[in-house]
Amino acid sequence: MMNHTRIQRLTDYTSISLAGLCAVHCFLTPVVLILFPILGSTFMFKEIFHELMLFLVIPASLVAIFLGCRRHKDFNVIVLGVLGLGFLVSGAFVTRGYGEYIFTFIGAFIMISGHLRNFRLCRKDDCYEH
Repeated sequence: MMNHTRIQRLTDYTSISLAGLCAVHCFLTPVVLILFPILGSTFMFKEIFHELMLFLVIPASLVAIFLGCRRHKDFNVIVLGVLGLGFLVSGAFVTRGYGEYIFTFIGAFIMISGHLRNFRLCRKDDCYEH
């Protein structure tokens, strides 16, 4: 059975990876669509992609941030997490066109910075003790 330490570490890694994937996706989508317009009809370039990514990002991020902040008590991690999630949700549901990519890109980087801070604080405070 997984303990809180393993779950928190796994969700931090997962959230950083997913946010990075979102950022790469948003950065490369315009370039790929210009070079290979036929790819626009694939799943990776449909609007639902952001919604499905949020389905994974939101729970993983909330678990990682909650478990980390419970140990190290740095509430800047919560602020970065909520702000980043706000941008990601806005990118997926509120804005359209290039705004969707800009909001998602900004949100992904805020989320990555929040999770990296969470990760570093947990390593410093031995949250990841074995």
